[in-house]
Amino acid sequence: MVWKAHFDGGSRGNPGIAGAGAALYDDENRLVWRGAEPLGERTNNEAEYMAAILVLKEVLRRGLSEIELCGDSKLVINQLSGAWKIKEPRLGVLAEEFKALAKGLSVRFRWVPRKDNSEADRMANLAMDGLAPSDDVSSEKEETTSQAVVEIVVFSDGDERYFVDLPRLRCSCEEFCSKGDCVHLKICRDAGFAP
Repeated sequence: MVWKAHFDGGSRGNPGIAGAGAALYDDENRLVWRGAEPLGERTNNEAEYMAAILVLKEVLRRGLSEIELCGDSKLVINQLSGAWKIKEPRLGVLAEEFKALAKGLSVRFRWVPRKDNSEADRMANLAMDGLAPSDDVSSEKEETTSQAVVEIVVFSDGDERYFVDLPRLRCSCEEFCSKGDCVHLKICRDAGFAP
């Protein structure tokens, strides 16, 4: 069986505050990773493309050679598969980035209804809310709960990215370096990710 890479992007305003969400399922359909990335101001279609790129980067990080890319955006699925032409130049740039990353991979493209893309959708909404958890969900442990442990949260502000290390309660931003606390840690505490 092939691993399934789900993606979803959203924009509140179109263009507006945007986020990318992704989820990766192993060959037994177990959730093994999920990620979210705030994108600043983007269109919905840009966010969808960026979500596909987000999950593809995780696929490459894991060294997978074959995936089924699943999303609820007919536009992105059909454009990346070559079924539809890309008319918008900004989307063309993102499609080229995806294709360059996917070179050497076997990728099947599959449109799925929104209800079958719920984890990626949830992550995209967290990203639009300014929260960006990215977890490895252990498939090695058999547990009675399906709760994942979030260790690193990524905040993206335009070209800047800040990483919050939850176990150590540290952030890579200048505010944390100078004050020992920051808005990013506060957001993580408010969201229940950190004590």
